Amino acid sequence: MFNFFKKKRRTAEPVISFLLLEGESFPVDSFLDDVSKTRFAGKAASEISREDEGVFSFYAGDELLALALVPAPYPARDLEGPIATSWIWPPQPPIETVKQHRAHLLIAMKGGSADPVRRRLIFTAVTALAARQSGVMAVYWPEAALLHYPPAFVSIAGEMDSPEAPPLYLWVDLRVFSNQDGTTGLFTTGLPALGHLEIEIPSINMDPGELREWLHSIICYLLKSGPVLKHGQTIGMTAGQKIRIRHCGSSFGHLGKVIRLEP
Repeated sequence: MFNFFKKKRRTAEPVISFLLLEGESFPVDSFLDDVSKTRFAGKAASEISREDEGVFSFYAGDELLALALVPAPYPARDLEGPIATSWIWPPQPPIETVKQHRAHLLIAMKGGSADPVRRRLIFTAVTALAARQSGVMAVYWPEAALLHYPPAFVSIAGEMDSPEAPPLYLWVDLRVFSNQDGTTGLFTTGLPALGHLEIEIPSINMDPGELREWLHSIICYLLKSGPVLKHGQTIGMTAGQKIRIRHCGSSFGHLGKVIRLEP
């Protein structure tokens, strides 16, 4: 599988997702038939093939997509955190049922000349098409350490498919928590893959839903306008609100600097 990638003339960093499977097989023929009829963020599939070592692949534009069935469960230790913290999962079936999966499908994309958002629009469309196949129990997006319920992943991917309205809830974990003083905090996981620093808000007087929506709009603005949250500046939801922007070390275990927003 890794030799397969080495043979291709590509320089962009790979993007990876995993599907957790109920059984030990994946309907490859059905999936590749769907691939041949589908455009991924406007890109038609080409060079659809099965490679050695159990890898099947195709191109979407200048992006190389390779998929490989791994006949073993995904490492349980790596799923403990996502199972405990993933917040876009319905009450039924319980997220703990994913522990019963028997195999997983690796989906990897390498190459391409587009920006990170446009690349992930293609990759999300491919992952969503694979997630529609029978026997898929969960979608794992490692850049955000998020587990997604397959029908929800497919629905969100289908509704937001442009650079102006990217499916951020699939790509970035907006982890909300409550403080003892009644305020709410939040930190992100997944923004460096999109070219930006993680964002942390240790404490703010907003309810969780409002805070997520507000930060979602800020991230969309960042993706459109670039790294405009400069150290020492202020932002706010109203003219009278001033929230300080600091570039500093993380309070939540992220490596390197983060953007901290402080009322």
